[in-house]
Amino acid sequence: MRFMQHAGDYEVRGKGRLLARAARLGRELKWPAVGSLVAAVFATVARLAGPMTVKTGIDRGVADGDKRVVTIAALVFLVLLVVQYVFTKISRYGISWVGERYLLRLRSVVFGHLVRSDTAFFSRSKSGVLVSRMTSDIESLQEFAGDGAVMALSNVLTVAGVAVAMALVDIPMALAAFAIIGLLIGVSVIFQRHASRAYEQVRERIGRVLAGLQEGIAGVRVVQAFTQEQVQAASFGRANEAHYRANMRAGTAISWYFPSVGLLRVVAIGAVLVIGGLRVIDGTLSFGTLVVFLLYLDWFFQPIVNLANVYNLFQAAIAALAKLFDLLDVERRIEERPGAFDLPDPVAGDVALRGVGFGYDDEVMVLHDIDLAVPAGQRLAVVGETGAGKSTIAKLVLRFYDPQEGKVEIDGVDLRDATSESRTDAVALIPQDGFLFSGTVRDNLTYGAPDAGDDDIWNVLRAMGVDGWIRALPDGLETAVRERGSRFSAGERQLIALGRAFLNDPSIIVLDEATSSLDPETELEVEGALRVLLAGRTAIVIAHRLRSAERADRVIMIGDGRIIADGSHNTLIRTSPEYGHLVDVWERGRS
Repeated sequence: MRFMQHAGDYEVRGKGRLLARAARLGRELKWPAVGSLVAAVFATVARLAGPMTVKTGIDRGVADGDKRVVTIAALVFLVLLVVQYVFTKISRYGISWVGERYLLRLRSVVFGHLVRSDTAFFSRSKSGVLVSRMTSDIESLQEFAGDGAVMALSNVLTVAGVAVAMALVDIPMALAAFAIIGLLIGVSVIFQRHASRAYEQVRERIGRVLAGLQEGIAGVRVVQAFTQEQVQAASFGRANEAHYRANMRAGTAISWYFPSVGLLRVVAIGAVLVIGGLRVIDGTLSFGTLVVFLLYLDWFFQPIVNLANVYNLFQAAIAALAKLFDLLDVERRIEERPGAFDLPDPVAGDVALRGVGFGYDDEVMVLHDIDLAVPAGQRLAVVGETGAGKSTIAKLVLRFYDPQEGKVEIDGVDLRDATSESRTDAVALIPQDGFLFSGTVRDNLTYGAPDAGDDDIWNVLRAMGVDGWIRALPDGLETAVRERGSRFSAGERQLIALGRAFLNDPSIIVLDEATSSLDPETELEVEGALRVLLAGRTAIVIAHRLRSAERADRVIMIGDGRIIADGSHNTLIRTSPEYGHLVDVWERGRS
């Protein structure tokens, strides 16, 4: 009954169109799929032909005392078993191969779409949901591709084949059996509905149990500090009890379904024995026919039960497909205009925002009428209170978003007219936390410049003054950084991230306070590397601390989405009360 746990709870509309779209995605797998289906048909025919040889052996061999017929029937039965084995193996392998190849393509398509999606999409999407699409939803498809599809196909063919075989063997007994099997199908449908609702509640309750468990463990110090152990345990106990009750409702459905199936199976066999036995005594039915019919009847029950279970797995797979295709249907908001062209080569680094108005939501504007010109080579610090809009300016320069009003230019070119490749070559982002990918130090340094050679790498590292540190690593450039750079400290990760940006040789660098999370000693080391990196380049620094503003050539202060102060750090201290207040806050924070 494990398949019942995968029952889908996502409303799917237009299943026909969804399946047609899914088929188009895997159209190159059409012929392998057809081959697997043909092999499954041959395997089913071979299996169904087996009892007919038993009938022949009994009626024409055992009844007449003909050993030759019995021997031939046994040999034919053996050959059919071999044929069934071979074609079953082929069909199962083929179906699994088609399913896995399809999932391989689907994962690649979805992930490719995700990494090409614009920042606005990730801002409005929960990362947990996106990860769930690539894990639990793909796992639902994997379950169906690995087990469900094979079972569904083999059981559908078995049910159809057995129904035809029983009708060919004897119509009256077949009609009696079909009446009882009709009851089985009705019972299975009722069970499927009850169990599906029950397991939907189970999945909801287990989510609450896991959330309570995670919260209790993660916050155990707070729990103990406020002596709330009993309160937390009681809260978890309520969620656990609800999960128990949901499981018991599912268990209740199982407790009446399987005994009902067993009862109907015995009733069907009994009815066939009575009807067929009387006819055998009357001489209107051969004993071999009765035996064969009983074999077919026994084969009819289990596939129907299996299909009731697999139906839920199919529903979960369809829901997973719908969610993944919904993800693929999300369109990029940031696209190159037709006729987009490259920025000038080389890029000088002039940045300008002209009459820019922007809001993440069209109803609420974050920036209003921003006019800002940053000449090439200038280091600009953008300051302001939390939520003022300073990070938004950086996102617009990086073209994570397009403004609703005005335009953003680099060297006089509207970013909407520039090609993505030339823009990303010209502008680099250095975030607060130097994110590193799993792999080696070399892999991370050359991430934006894959053609860079050893001389290029070492020249950059030497200029930054960190070549000695890299050489001292266990394997130098080939040292593994581990997942998310866990091998290194925050400062070391930031140094590698700076080297990555330096090696890409951008003309404009956007820094989201690259030293704000570092200790003073590490900050000095990173600042030294930054001086080398920023020399001769335009820099827009989102400043969260006074030191970054002091080091800038120019400071602008954002308030309520507007530029309310513009000048050098020392000038603004004298002329801007708002900036002076902000500096006082910073000073008190440092003391």
